[in-house]
Amino acid sequence: MNPNTANMPIPVLNATPPMPTAWDTLRARLMFVLAFVYLIGVAGLIHRAPSKSVTQWELDAMYVGLVALWPIFAVEALWSLWRRDRSKRTKPVLLRAILVMFMPPWRLALTDSRTNLIWIPRLGWQSPGKELFKRLERAFGVPMLLFAFMILPILLLEYLRGDLVRDTHALTLALDIGIAVVWLAFATEFVLKASAHPKPFQFAQDRWLDVAIVVLPMLEFVLTRWVDIAPLARLLRAGRALSPEQIARMQRLYRLQGVATKAWHALLLLEGVRRLLGNTPEKRLAKLEEHIEDLEEQLKETRHEADEMRALIAEKEAAEAQKVQGTPQPVSETVQE
Repeated sequence: MNPNTANMPIPVLNATPPMPTAWDTLRARLMFVLAFVYLIGVAGLIHRAPSKSVTQWELDAMYVGLVALWPIFAVEALWSLWRRDRSKRTKPVLLRAILVMFMPPWRLALTDSRTNLIWIPRLGWQSPGKELFKRLERAFGVPMLLFAFMILPILLLEYLRGDLVRDTHALTLALDIGIAVVWLAFATEFVLKASAHPKPFQFAQDRWLDVAIVVLPMLEFVLTRWVDIAPLARLLRAGRALSPEQIARMQRLYRLQGVATKAWHALLLLEGVRRLLGNTPEKRLAKLEEHIEDLEEQLKETRHEADEMRALIAEKEAAEAQKVQGTPQPVSETVQE
């Protein structure tokens, strides 16, 4: 009997992945809440800060809240990077950590670095992929359609009663909150779906309209802040005269800001129409073809797993046969002389 062959370990092809602990679940829930609170702060900042009725204490509260929450996301991202699954590639985990440190709302449904699972409210721990993405598609379908058309009464109030809104602080605040809630809903949906999709960058390319709805208000906020803190404004406060080129540049920034606002309103209406007409025969056919493709991929994976099991069984049988052949034959205790 060959001792090397007898002691040869049988390889385990499908090792059981680590399961989330109670601490993992508690941490995931806490970070989801903090990420959503951070996203609320961002929504309030980009939709309330440009308003002329915003007060200084509102701005201070939003800025201080966002700055105070950021270190929590940075520390948790670094800790997740340290406790990652060492058998997996480090690059995806590192990129996710950097993404969270630059944009904390992406922590909403971040893939756990140890278990490679995502925690989502009411669904618990889930494997990212097409199945989870489809569940989120169904869950967000009707609510997001309502949020998309919520912009209609807001636009009617803004354009038909603009003077009344500007003169009434309560109406201005209600309008800003309404627009922020619509943006918050679209931003939350996009983050969750992109995190669950097997190819997030491909998802962003296919859903460019959703990306524009989330990005355009941020662009408007950046333009507003740029106009407020631009060196031209400091020159004006210092009493220096502005050249015609400088004045024209500021006017272009203000016009671009207005274009971004109107484009965002138009994109919201377009998104509402797209979602409303999403059940056309062409759309249903595309979904059926995608479902067929998923089934074919699952069948391919099942066949591959069956081949692995056949190879494992054949290797085990060969090891047992070699063990039997290597066993010495019994020798008779009585020897004829």
